[in-house]
Amino acid sequence: MSEVNNNAPFLLIQKPQELIKLFEGLIDRKIREIGTLTPTPSVSAAGESPFLSTKDVQKIFNVSRQTINDWRKSGLLPSIKIKSRRYFIRDQVQALQQKWMAPGNQ
Repeated sequence: MSEVNNNAPFLLIQKPQELIKLFEGLIDRKIREIGTLTPTPSVSAAGESPFLSTKDVQKIFNVSRQTINDWRKSGLLPSIKIKSRRYFIRDQVQALQQKWMAPGNQ
């Protein structure tokens, strides 16, 4: 017979329940690990969502949808896409707004 490699993981467990417990433990550990890596956006004290729609951003800057798309494509205003909709991070929009409202930019 061939020699067994002691460095290779050995998944042949006698009872299926043991294998299920092993996988459940691995999955739980991975979920906790992912949870610590990706902070979930919280709702602000004023109850505002951390995300803004394209229409919201249009209203803030008083510009067209095409302008918002141009800013997004150029990297001026990053966005995230969830399914078929684009959202902008409220903090990033506010930072850009403050930058443009600063003295000397008017």
